[in-house]
Amino acid sequence: MLGLRRSATDWLALASVGAIAAIVTVLCFVAARHPDTQDLIAPVVVGLGAGGLILFRQLRKAASRLAASEQRSLYAATHDALTSLPNRALFCERVIEAVAADPPGSSVIYCIGLDRFDELAELVGAAAADALMVELANRLSGACGPRDTAGRIGDGVLAVLRRDGLGENPLTFASWLIRTLPPSGASGAQTGFVSCSVGASFINPASEVPLEALREASLALAGARELGGGHATLFQPEMDQALKHRKALEADLRRVLAEDGLSLVYQPQVNARGAIVGVEALVRWVCPERGEVPPTVFVPLAERCGLIEALGRFALGRALRESATWTGLSIAINVAPAQIRSGDLVRTLKAVLAEAGRAAQGIELEITESVLLADDPVTLETLSAIRKLGFSITLDDFGTGYSSLGYLRRFPVDKIKIDRSFVTQLGRRPESSAIVKAIVELAEALELKVLAEGVETRDQADRLGRLGCHLYQGFFFSPPVPAETITEMARRGAPLAA
Repeated sequence: MLGLRRSATDWLALASVGAIAAIVTVLCFVAARHPDTQDLIAPVVVGLGAGGLILFRQLRKAASRLAASEQRSLYAATHDALTSLPNRALFCERVIEAVAADPPGSSVIYCIGLDRFDELAELVGAAAADALMVELANRLSGACGPRDTAGRIGDGVLAVLRRDGLGENPLTFASWLIRTLPPSGASGAQTGFVSCSVGASFINPASEVPLEALREASLALAGARELGGGHATLFQPEMDQALKHRKALEADLRRVLAEDGLSLVYQPQVNARGAIVGVEALVRWVCPERGEVPPTVFVPLAERCGLIEALGRFALGRALRESATWTGLSIAINVAPAQIRSGDLVRTLKAVLAEAGRAAQGIELEITESVLLADDPVTLETLSAIRKLGFSITLDDFGTGYSSLGYLRRFPVDKIKIDRSFVTQLGRRPESSAIVKAIVELAEALELKVLAEGVETRDQADRLGRLGCHLYQGFFFSPPVPAETITEMARRGAPLAA
């Protein structure tokens, strides 16, 4: 559209000058035929000539402004506003060009992602995260050859179409990117070192789908991220099968949630005498076709595909119903960070309590340390509102993440759980005993309860007792069991371990 307007302006300028020139020609002809009119016609001819020149210059300036405006609009439509790199649309055009022109094996697409970019943005703020992305983009541009194209194709994801790397091993270049690209952190110690993961794929000119290599590089990036931060992978056909498996598993999870097909089991929590004082509710999924799907598989899947809130609501509602007859037992239920960030958790808790006809007293909501990292007013307000409803809050896996005395003092936490990784090393590594003792003393100083999870042997339980921890959870006392078994345990009241 802008191109048509510019051409019309050029045409109007020429037409106007042409019309004026024609008028001047006619007037000159009249003056030549009628000399007595020359004194009248001469000023008109001069005025028309000057006016025509001014009109032509103004119209040309307008045409130049329209051309510049078109260039700015075209640039904005094809480049990322934050990094000034080509956006996804322009990057895809360059890929299509490479598919058509480059010989097989000569061009490679690399997808580069900042690891845990969403968590980073929550930790340091959007402005600092954007600054890191700009620095990463600048470094990436400097690493490109004259025929290469760097672009931004998504939040936290950049890409390179490398056409000048004929004969090189893609993983060699990808590893070089991982070593040299990550910025040290625009906010200094607050962000620390930022890592990247890279996925790569060769462009295949014979592919029927021109952008297939970009899709494959994205899959390879996802595979690299699953390995942890700072990894590089080259696309393999098995990754397609893994994607199809995840999509099928996601569809099954949506269906089973809609049909209320999941179940809960409960792992007892005991005191120093081995008597049951509480339970942790754990979701189980037994699929007729797949067998038992581990929580380590379907919980992260629920987080990725937006089902974690539905999963959390199911667990809370089922636990409240099944524990209705248990007296004197606390019930711990896990809450994912996404549930707290959603802003709907308090309303959901109120609704589930009303449906179950229960009070919140005796219900513990377990959160991970990552929830507290953002240290934002919304998180503090949500946790405070949860406490006002009558729930207590337990900090799970304490000691494995960013354990901080500061957030233990700022946020309303009632209990901390010592991670199983420290418990299993008791008696094997001296530092584990020191860490457990420090956690117990910290909890006592802050008047918090402390529970050790993953207790599997009598020796571990005894060592924990000598270190001052007197609440335990683990297979030494009991594996997770159905609600009916917990009812019987609570009725019997006998110690679970001699």
